[in-house]
Amino acid sequence: MRAADLQVPLPVVRRETTAVEAGRLIADSGLVGLVVANRLGVPTAIVSAVDVLRLMVPGYLLDDVSLAAVFDEAGAGELWEHLADRTVGDLLDDQGVAVRKILTIDADATLVEMAARMVDARTQIALVRDSPRDAPTFVTLPSVINAVLASAGGPEPGSGPQ
Repeated sequence: MRAADLQVPLPVVRRETTAVEAGRLIADSGLVGLVVANRLGVPTAIVSAVDVLRLMVPGYLLDDVSLAAVFDEAGAGELWEHLADRTVGDLLDDQGVAVRKILTIDADATLVEMAARMVDARTQIALVRDSPRDAPTFVTLPSVINAVLASAGGPEPGSGPQ
């Protein structure tokens, strides 16, 4: 199995993308993270889905998570009013967020190479080298894990313990 066999297109966001747009991309597509492009549209970084959620939760609740217990569903609506004002750029500038430089792999990289390089880079997404600039393709961590399990003779997807 090669990277070319696992590559998929993914949405690419920019600094100006709002928290609402970023969250919607993750929720609608079940993404593990987002690819962030520079001003020229070149993918340069990865932010995890949990860090996008961090962008959505008010900072004072992250400073003291025990405060979160006092909000019921009715009061929680007020917490999310700020989302339209927050952007991916805010996330990239946050010192508490692990922004990963994008890992680039060759289309002919083997499964073992993909797995080792992604673990070494601690990344969930890798850019496939020489994919079209206007439609870049990526390899995701779930697809690599699925391929490793299939290669190792593991159970079929969805057949795990109930």
